[in-house]
Amino acid sequence: MDRSLDAGHVAETLPDLDEALADSRLRPVGVVLGFVLLTIGALLSLAPTTGQWAFWSNAVAATLVFVSVPLFCIGLAAPDPPEGSRFHIGVDLSRKQRQAVAAGSLCLTLSPVVMALGLPLGISTLVLAMAATLAFVGASLVLTGFVAWTSEELADPA
Repeated sequence: MDRSLDAGHVAETLPDLDEALADSRLRPVGVVLGFVLLTIGALLSLAPTTGQWAFWSNAVAATLVFVSVPLFCIGLAAPDPPEGSRFHIGVDLSRKQRQAVAAGSLCLTLSPVVMALGLPLGISTLVLAMAATLAFVGASLVLTGFVAWTSEELADPA
């Protein structure tokens, strides 16, 4: 059997999620890129458009916003970068909290994807319910990670 079809070999070669989430380079990339995409999406949704361009303008704006928010959350949840960096925000989540934020960000990112792929199939009620559930679960997980960190900081002010 080919090594690429061997589940054990493939599982050993996959990157570790904990290592990826513990990379401090995620903070500047996530925070800056998330903020820029969110700003562009917000400005694009405010731009006056008419006719067929109104649909595309709103679709692109919504896509940018849905991608930017999870990206910003991942950047905010990343560990502090080394000294000398401008991205010391003070948010230092634990491993479990970082995993909750990452899982929630993935759910938030998949929500519009489910709608975009499912609505053309004609099962709109089920697709909308799945997308809403993904968005709700994703937002809950992201908030859980940050609320847990906030409660730890308030409980232990040292």
